Amino acid sequence: MKHKPLRLFFFLVACLLATTANAQEIDSLKNEIDYLKQKLNKLDELVLRLTDHEGDSVAVQQNLSPKFVPDSTAKGLEQIPKQDLRDQNIVPLSGSDLVASEYLGSWPMFGTKFRMKIGGKVKTDFLYDITGTNDRTQFLLSTIPVEGTPEHGNSGYFNAFAKETRFNIDIRRVAQTSVPLRVFIEGDFWTSGNQFRLRHAYLTVGNFTIGQTWTTVSFLETITIFIDFAAGDALYGGRTAQIRYDHKINDNWKFAVGLEMLDFMGIENPNNLHGEASLGLPLLAGRLGYYWSSGLALLGAQVAQLRWDGGGIGPDATALQASMVFGGRQYIGKEDFITWNISYGKGSGENIMAFAGSQANAVLNEEGKLETMPAFAFVAGYMHRWNEQFESNIGYAYGWLQTPVSRADYALAQGGIGHVNLFYKLSNEASTGIEYMWGTQKTTNDALGRGSRVQFMVKFEF
Repeated sequence: MKHKPLRLFFFLVACLLATTANAQEIDSLKNEIDYLKQKLNKLDELVLRLTDHEGDSVAVQQNLSPKFVPDSTAKGLEQIPKQDLRDQNIVPLSGSDLVASEYLGSWPMFGTKFRMKIGGKVKTDFLYDITGTNDRTQFLLSTIPVEGTPEHGNSGYFNAFAKETRFNIDIRRVAQTSVPLRVFIEGDFWTSGNQFRLRHAYLTVGNFTIGQTWTTVSFLETITIFIDFAAGDALYGGRTAQIRYDHKINDNWKFAVGLEMLDFMGIENPNNLHGEASLGLPLLAGRLGYYWSSGLALLGAQVAQLRWDGGGIGPDATALQASMVFGGRQYIGKEDFITWNISYGKGSGENIMAFAGSQANAVLNEEGKLETMPAFAFVAGYMHRWNEQFESNIGYAYGWLQTPVSRADYALAQGGIGHVNLFYKLSNEASTGIEYMWGTQKTTNDALGRGSRVQFMVKFEF
């Protein structure tokens, strides 16, 4: 019994050591668990950052650990079916729409917060012009031969080209914790001799777009898809250098305002007075858009100054250019939709694509004053998807100018062009199609011309 206290002492010491070891082990396990939780949260955060670029962050968040609940208010262009927004170059994105947009095919620029994508298309066209239209690549109102001109007796011809092939570079920073940034540059070969031509070159910083891209009132969402490069013949707008502010008021309303370069002054000088058309002030434009679950409606307006600079010898003259544009798209079921685009203005005919380059804004009369021309245009279209491989588009565009008596003979006064086509989807990237187009041109001296053309294409987009 004399060893009992000693044994009891050693037993207590052993229990104390074991308890201490267990406590240390438990503390160590707790530290490891805390470390793993931190890593898991960082992994969740990384997954969300990646989905900002490449996927649906809302769907991903539903599977995250409960501790990571990010604050995100960005929403995408959910109002319009995604299959009809596959070419985001049509409508430059900004602000929260840029953050929420899909960015498939991009890769990280390592060491930065940016991602980059190279895109474009390779397109080859084969056409037969039945009536000898003057432009061998695009079917334009102003190039349809009219009675009384040498070209009116032109014979039909065949042509093939790949001039519409284009390439672009798209660099974005779209992390939700940073100001959205985007740099987009695109060009094609739509020139004589297949020289490279700049189409788009702009920078997006948050809600601001600075550079060359579609104008504020170019409503490309309101036209259907055609094979002919001049598909938007009576569409109002074009591409120009600008600074524009876009703002998303809520899920339904958006607006934009911009200062733009007026590239086509469009002043005709039939009396050969001294001087030249010269831009003194930028063009001011604005638009308002309303979006709902099955369509959209857009209203736009712009004002600018037309100016003739006589250079100290000829007359100095100015006139107001003003116009309004209304357009929209309405889906019929899940596949079909109709589109419309209507414009009216005074001194703004050159902004209608069909009249671009035809001096369709104003006439400098013999008194040295500018006579502006009222202009009207509309485009209507319908798209029908037959099945997963086949779809068709039909559209008609009409443009009209109220021309003054002083305007030259054989200048474009009015006309219309129609398109109907059938596309076959070979894969998600490749497609082919055939299109028939017809048109009528009437000039200031009532000369009439009719034209028609068939065009076939093969295209690969990437």
